[in-house]
Amino acid sequence: MIVIVATMKAATAAAAIKKIITRFRPWDLVILTLSVIITLWAFFLVYHTENRELQVVIEGAEQSWVFPLSAKEEIYVAGPLGNTVVIIHNGSVHIHSSPCHNQLCVAMGEIRNQGQWIACLPNKVFVRIVGTPAKDSLDGSTY
Repeated sequence: MIVIVATMKAATAAAAIKKIITRFRPWDLVILTLSVIITLWAFFLVYHTENRELQVVIEGAEQSWVFPLSAKEEIYVAGPLGNTVVIIHNGSVHIHSSPCHNQLCVAMGEIRNQGQWIACLPNKVFVRIVGTPAKDSLDGSTY
């Protein structure tokens, strides 16, 4: 009895699937297949590309900037105390000058590894390095 019921359910399910598939016209199946292929391709493109270049993110009181670490830039970041000068060169970044009193941000020196950061709290400037480092290299939190 149980075998007959299971066979009937399987036959009913197969008939239902066949009925659904026969409702599709040939172009419906082509469009559906192309949609699935494009979706899988987009997923692979977005999530499986490796971006090895590190980026410098500079956040000021009113504005943010993103530069590759390989760039050569001098950025003036406006803050409540005045301009903080951030310099990117030779694969590193540092705060060259700042109007804050204690100058700790200038004393921090250069950073060049993912995860490292410099902050000038009185002038509300935050500089950090983001990205995916090479697999065999150390990140900033390892030190």
